[in-house]
Amino acid sequence: MAARAFVIRRLAVVCVLAIAAGCGAPSAERATGDVARAVEAALAGGTEHFDHAAWGALLSRGTKDGLVDYRFMQEHRADLQSYLKTVKEAHLDDMAPGHLEALLINAYNAYTVLSILQYADVSSIREIPGVWTKIHHWVGDYGLTLDEIEHRILRPYFRDPRLHFALNCASRSCAPLPPWAYEGDRIDAQLEERARRFLSDPKNVRVEGSRLLVSKYFDWYAGDFTTRGWKGTEDSVAAYIARYAAPDVKVFIDRHGGKPPIGFLDYDWSLNAAVPPDPSVRPGSS
Repeated sequence: MAARAFVIRRLAVVCVLAIAAGCGAPSAERATGDVARAVEAALAGGTEHFDHAAWGALLSRGTKDGLVDYRFMQEHRADLQSYLKTVKEAHLDDMAPGHLEALLINAYNAYTVLSILQYADVSSIREIPGVWTKIHHWVGDYGLTLDEIEHRILRPYFRDPRLHFALNCASRSCAPLPPWAYEGDRIDAQLEERARRFLSDPKNVRVEGSRLLVSKYFDWYAGDFTTRGWKGTEDSVAAYIARYAAPDVKVFIDRHGGKPPIGFLDYDWSLNAAVPPDPSVRPGSS
């Protein structure tokens, strides 16, 4: 009986971890150690800029309506890896805050694209073992997982809910990739545009019957949109959405005093491919 109970407990732990890795909401806890000191130095007085033109050029030709032409990205993989080499060489502690934020967003998105190219036969990013929690990528001098970039640096240090509309997880229900790179000198305007684009799209926010149906982002990360100290938060998720929503949605939210009944839309984890990668192309051969 004791052995059976141990096995049940182990299975329960595995299930919880699997759910968290697939679609859960890790808390926004600040990184520690050298990378934390570098981020804090940048936020306190960094001045350096970073050029993302190479990534922007790939996005301008390799995305279509927010989806990714992975075949194009395969054919230009050398350009992607050349850009990521500059990300590895960046001095995070010297970067101006806006440029650090842009770098981290672009790095997250570019490494996500690279992850798909390395596993070109998958139909969903969730088929890649440890894609968010175990695979490390170089950003400056630091090997970071995608989860560490998002949940241990971007969310806790920048406290900007609009990040959820900028980070792309290679899935149909993720925030779409724009045909341009984020830039440190324009990051606030770019995040504002992304929030408006996402929250005015009926695929992500719409009224059905007596309910407001919204992206699962607002289930997983509700606190990011309502917690004091985060940028632009409101008293309720719906009140936050109303700032960017289509006119009919805003009227519906206002009619309910900013707190209408809410339901969450199913999340589509299928690959965000305008053109899927070619599984016959081996990693490193393009």
